[in-house]
Parts: sequence; structure tokens; C-alpha cells
Amino acid sequence: MKSEILKIDNLSEAKNELKKLNIEDVSVAIMASKAVFCVIKLKDVHPAAANIIKQEMLALGGEAAVERGCINMSIEKSQVVIMGTLKQYLKLLSKLKMQSGYFGLDIVIKEISEKIEPLLN
Repeated sequence: MKSEILKIDNLSEAKNELKKLNIEDVSVAIMASKAVFCVIKLKDVHPAAANIIKQEMLALGGEAAVERGCINMSIEKSQVVIMGTLKQYLKLLSKLKMQSGYFGLDIVIKEISEKIEPLLN
């Protein structure tokens, strides 16, 4: 038995790697977005928006680190480090769009969308 760590940078690479396994195309489509992992750091995020991002990512099986003062709103702005798969980011964006009029989430949506766009190729 041998093993290796794969570095998969985008959806195309994920699909190519999965196709090497001789699996059904439908399976490739389902799994490829789960094979692309990305960490995004946001700056100057409203603490309520940071809390929403964290809650939604946790619900999706991802993670988000926010500054301590977010929980009690004792800070004006926070940095947020989001960790997840491409699939989790796409679902996060869908959930955030439902709340886009609040706490600067429209800007968060734009930033995340711009950062993951290259991963979709």
C-alpha cells in the first residue's frame, strides 16, 4: 500500500483526480466541490455579521474563527478566518444572501464570492 497527500487547488483539478478512479460522472459532480478546501480571512467585519458567518459555517460542517468581542458585541469590527470546502462556501453564500441587507453582509458576500471564483474553474 502507498499513499500521498493531494494538493487540489480548484474544481477542475478535483474533477480530474476523481475521474482517475473510474467512477460515474454523477459521483464526480457530487464529490468534486468537497475536495477543494480554502481558508479566507476577512477584515473589518461587523461583529454581528461575524457571528452569523460562524454559526452558518458550523451548521455546514465548516469553521470560522472570530474575535473574542464578537459574542458580546464589545468590539466594533472583527477579523474572521473562514475554513471550509468549496461546497460549504457555496452553501454559506446562499444562506448569507437571505440576510444580505444586514450588518454589511452584502460586502461579505461580494468578498467571499470574489475569493472563491478562481476555485470554480
